[in-house]
Amino acid sequence: MSPKQAIQLAADETRNVNSFAATMDIRIAGKPGSSGSFGNAKMAGTFQEQLHPLLASVDFGTFSVAGQSMAGLGEIFTPKAVYIKLGLLTQSLHTTKPWVEMPLSALNKSSGLDLGSLINQMQTSSPLTQAQLLAGAANVRKVGTGTVDGVPVTEYSGTYSMSAALAKLPADVRGKLGQVLQKVGINGVQFRAWIDGQHQLRKEIATENGNAFTETIAITVTSINQPVTISIPTASQTTTLPASALSNAGG
Repeated sequence: MSPKQAIQLAADETRNVNSFAATMDIRIAGKPGSSGSFGNAKMAGTFQEQLHPLLASVDFGTFSVAGQSMAGLGEIFTPKAVYIKLGLLTQSLHTTKPWVEMPLSALNKSSGLDLGSLINQMQTSSPLTQAQLLAGAANVRKVGTGTVDGVPVTEYSGTYSMSAALAKLPADVRGKLGQVLQKVGINGVQFRAWIDGQHQLRKEIATENGNAFTETIAITVTSINQPVTISIPTASQTTTLPASALSNAGG
C-alpha cells in the first residue's frame, strides 16, 4: 500500500482501541507578543486512557512553565470534572488536600483562563486523538523501518491541515475538538509516525503551530487494549476550585 494509505489505516485502527497507555513529552513555546499564551512549558510523563466509560489520567514527573520547575503535575479526566494535583495550586488555595477538582461546567464558562488552556492542550494531546487526526494526512512519505520497544515498525513523515483532519473525525468528537483548536488557532501539523504490522500507531512526533505558541508532542505507546489503573480521588482528597478563583484567573 502507499504511505498515505498506511497512515489512513493506522487512523482507522483507532476505532478498535478502547484503552491504551503511553509515555509523552510535550514542549510548548510561546510566541513573543502573542496574547492568551501561558508561555513556554515542558511536560514529560505517562498517559492512560479508556474510552468506555471515559477515564483518563496523566502523570508528569517533569513539569515546568516559563522556566520555573514545579514538583510534577497530575491530572485525571472524567466526563464531569478534571482533577489536578499540583503543589503550587493547592498552596494558593491554602489546602492540604492533594487534589483540586475543577468541574467542566465551570471551566467552560471561564474564558481566557490560563490553567483551562493548559487542560485543553492536554486533552488535544491525547495519543488517541493524535492518531485519529492522522486521517487527514497529506504529502506522506516512507522514511524507513526500525523497532519501537522491540516491536517492528515502519516510519512515515508528512503533514496535515487541521481542517482536513477534523473532517475525518466522528461528528461528536469533531465538534468538541474543533472548538478547542479554533480557540488556540492550530491550523497545520507536521508529523513523523511509526506504525507496526497490525497498523497500530506505536510512536509519533507532531509539531503543531498555534496563534500564540508552537507545540511539539512526542508519544510512545506502551500498551493497547490492556486494563488501565486510574483511581478517582475521593472527597477527602479533593478541594473544589471556587467559582471566584476561576473568575479571577480568567480576568
